[in-house]
Amino acid sequence: ASSFTMTGSQVRVGVRIRPLTHKEQSQGGKNVAKAQPPSVSIGSRSFTYDQVFDTMISQSSLFHQVSPPLLDSFLEGYNATIMAYGQTGSGKTFTMGSEAHSEGESGLIPRFMESIFDTLDRKKLESDTAKSGPVLLNYSINASFLEVYGEDIHDLLDKDRKPLPLRDDANGGVVATGLTSHSITSAKEALNVLNDGTLNRTTAATLMNLTSSRSHAIFTIYLSQTIRTEVDVTTTSKFTFVDLAGSERM
Repeated sequence: ASSFTMTGSQVRVGVRIRPLTHKEQSQGGKNVAKAQPPSVSIGSRSFTYDQVFDTMISQSSLFHQVSPPLLDSFLEGYNATIMAYGQTGSGKTFTMGSEAHSEGESGLIPRFMESIFDTLDRKKLESDTAKSGPVLLNYSINASFLEVYGEDIHDLLDKDRKPLPLRDDANGGVVATGLTSHSITSAKEALNVLNDGTLNRTTAATLMNLTSSRSHAIFTIYLSQTIRTEVDVTTTSKFTFVDLAGSERM
């Protein structure tokens, strides 16, 4: 199952139940997890979450159920995070879309990129002809992509992959010193950055998934937008997508 951290005043957790693989079916495997939203039942035991997605849900439907509060908050200047957690082979990377898939199978990251740029471009166009109300003067987006492998942190957009040190910043947060960010002006450019970083991600064969990622991957986009009301106000926000390594390795 994959878990999602949703926006708002609290952490929210959703579970996605993946279908059996062809290998599992050929070996006589049976799906014992039953979706009964907002719960998942396994035998006589039941576990309740904020959201439950069964094996039949499409990538598109998943996005439309997960995205509204996150997308709206991010565009309003708040930080947002989605975190995929689960055992190797549970479908985390497929769900997140941090690797290339066909258009109909695109995961959350590509769909969020499309929606973010579509919304900002529409707001900018409306602002250019607006006679009153808030006006979006301009916006810029940058992207970074890092990997946590063991105790090392690597910049996936740096071909040299030198370990990055961690430092406390002035706001009391923690930053990876030397992490690069790339300016992006479209969803296509964002996915190019994602794909470039994915090629550098550490992987190793496992029994469950021959291309299973053995590291935590963190793809972050940073939005800066200037809006004019009575005065010009610039807000910054970031959207972080975390594709964790298999939970059995943590």
